[in-house]
Amino acid sequence: MKLLVVDDNPINQKFLYYSLKKYYEIETANNGLEAVNMLEKDLFDVVLMDLSMPVMDGAEATLQIRESISHRNKNIPIIFVTTNDFEHERIRCMGNGADDYLIKPIDIEKLLSTIDFHLKQKEETSI
Repeated sequence: MKLLVVDDNPINQKFLYYSLKKYYEIETANNGLEAVNMLEKDLFDVVLMDLSMPVMDGAEATLQIRESISHRNKNIPIIFVTTNDFEHERIRCMGNGADDYLIKPIDIEKLLSTIDFHLKQKEETSI
């Protein structure tokens, strides 16, 4: 399983990398535009997306991923992992195609169960 962590903060990237590396192959992107470009070139099973980033924020990146001509991107689970606890931002992200919205600090067990849930949902819808 290949996971893309999208976050501009290197500490957050490292935390998620070291917390999840025994379960997934992990690559990182520093902003939404970088993530969109990576998803056009490579296959990933899940995206963990931050909201507030330079160049392109997570909500805009999610919208571009969902509108991509690449069919695989339309169904990839996108889970927000963000400090932004504003309801209007959660609604914007979910409206742009996010599958879930988790608030930092992240409980790794909850994150793992959320990833697992969305992977199973994706599997069921692709059958």
